[in-house]
Parts: sequence; C-alpha cells; structure tokens
Amino acid sequence: MVNIMSMVVRMDRQGRIVIPVNIRKSIKSNIFLLEIVNNEIHLKPIKTIQLTSFIDKIEVDVDDFTDTHKLRKALIK
Repeated sequence: MVNIMSMVVRMDRQGRIVIPVNIRKSIKSNIFLLEIVNNEIHLKPIKTIQLTSFIDKIEVDVDDFTDTHKLRKALIK
C-alpha cells in the first residue's frame, strides 16, 4: 500500500521546516536521511536501534575472557 500525503509548508529564515504533528507521530523517528534527488528534497526516517538489544546475542565457548587471543579466535569461528 502506498500512502501519499501532500501539504504546503514554509521554511523560516534559519532554514527550518516544521513537520506537522500527525506526520511526526506516524513516522515515529526524529532522525532523517536528507537527500537531494533531481532538485527535490527527500527525507527518509532512520529507525534507531537500542544497543542493549544486542546484549547476550553472541555465544562464545571461552572460559577466560581476559585471554584476548582465545576470545578473538572463538569469535572468528
């Protein structure tokens, strides 16, 4: 499904454009990739990832984590 929404917005003297609240709520992001394509401005929302979601995702069969050589070999496997 393609959702197309168009509206007129104004840029202020500092170059800021206000994104209306209904669009901000539907996008659920405050970080964007800004691209200029054929003289058009495209904003693509970037979804942030919580780094804590990666905790306990790698299992390594190493007894001593202070031995970095063994740890590195185990991670490469």
